[in-house]
Amino acid sequence: PFLGYHVSAAGIKPLPERVEPVLKFERPTHIRQLRRFLGLVNYYRRNIPHAAHSQYLLCEYLKGLKKTDNPEITWTQETIQAFDDCKNKLAHATLLAHPHPSAQLV
Repeated sequence: PFLGYHVSAAGIKPLPERVEPVLKFERPTHIRQLRRFLGLVNYYRRNIPHAAHSQYLLCEYLKGLKKTDNPEITWTQETIQAFDDCKNKLAHATLLAHPHPSAQLV
C-alpha cells in the first residue's frame, strides 16, 4: 500500500479499504458535503475512465459559489444518477498498468 493505492508488478489500483468510505458516502444535502465528495473521488480520478464527464453535472452545482457558500442542494434525477455513477465508476476503478520499458513512447 502506498498513499491509498495498491502498487504491484501489474500496476496501480485504489485500495478497497480506501474506496469503501466513498462508496458509503450518503448523497450530500449541502454544497460543502458535495465538495468533500468530489475531492474524495478526484483523488482517484486517474483510475476512473471519463471522470470529468461523470462529475460534470455535480460540478455545475459549484458554479458561481464562493468556497464559504454552503447552500442546500436540490437534486434532480440526472444529478442523482451522476452521483451514483461516480461511486460505481470508483467501485470498478481500472488498474493502471506500468509502462513497458521497451515500448516506444509517443
